[in-house]
Amino acid sequence: MLVCGTLTLDTIERGTGVHRDVPGGSALYAAAAARLFVPVQVTGTVGTDFPLEVLDQPQVDCTAVEVRDGPTFRWHARYTDDGAQRTTLTRDRGVAEGRLPPVSLTGEPGAVLLGSTHPRVQRHVLDHVRQQWPATPLVALDSMAHWWEREGATVRTLLPHVHLLFVDDEELRLATHGRDTVDALHELGPAMVVVKHGARGATLHRRGAAPITIAAYPVTQVVDTTGAGDAFAGALVAVLASGTAPDVQAALRMAAAVAACAVEGVGIDVLRGLTRSEVEARVSG
Repeated sequence: MLVCGTLTLDTIERGTGVHRDVPGGSALYAAAAARLFVPVQVTGTVGTDFPLEVLDQPQVDCTAVEVRDGPTFRWHARYTDDGAQRTTLTRDRGVAEGRLPPVSLTGEPGAVLLGSTHPRVQRHVLDHVRQQWPATPLVALDSMAHWWEREGATVRTLLPHVHLLFVDDEELRLATHGRDTVDALHELGPAMVVVKHGARGATLHRRGAAPITIAAYPVTQVVDTTGAGDAFAGALVAVLASGTAPDVQAALRMAAAVAACAVEGVGIDVLRGLTRSEVEARVSG
């Protein structure tokens, strides 16, 4: 599975304190979750200040990550005490500004996740994959309200080539120009659309089928919700690509379990040590 997206150093403020220089980004969270089910290759750009050891995880190939002289993309956000709402305070793309990351595939990927990043980067990776492996069975795209607001037209040009699209409730409104209907997104290409509802779970919409809604798993203590949606997306794409789950509803539950684990620590602290058996235990328990 190929994952593209951001690789960042984050400052996270919440009532419990301030965490600085936390390795993060959509690609890191998605890969840390996906590697539980399939081998993962990560592509992206970091600066010399990024701790590359966090990419050294079982089943994760980071040889395509580009390291450039200068600072890594830095993101600073403040959360409400419950972690449900956040405000982005600063966003400095550092050496990633204007960069198109290298895409080097040693074989046909079973799935591609175009994780949340500039749609120009997503297009770059998608074009490389389509040129080398036009029959890639599962191409998924995740974005964020920031890009739907600023580059919505560009994001929509990607959708005819996407099988699975992730949006949250706000992004659904932005993506459909206020129509708030998933049918409008099906018309643009994706046969599957997952609407993420945060702590309320998620709903999978499939063209011509009834929606499937799952609840979020209970969490004893929410420590850091950053990257939970990216972990959910990475896990779901990986489970679908691996055939691990007996059906799509079971795949959704496994992805939700991974996301629940992710919020119980800062950054990818929990995801780095998480095992598939622990995820399965949470699903069955």
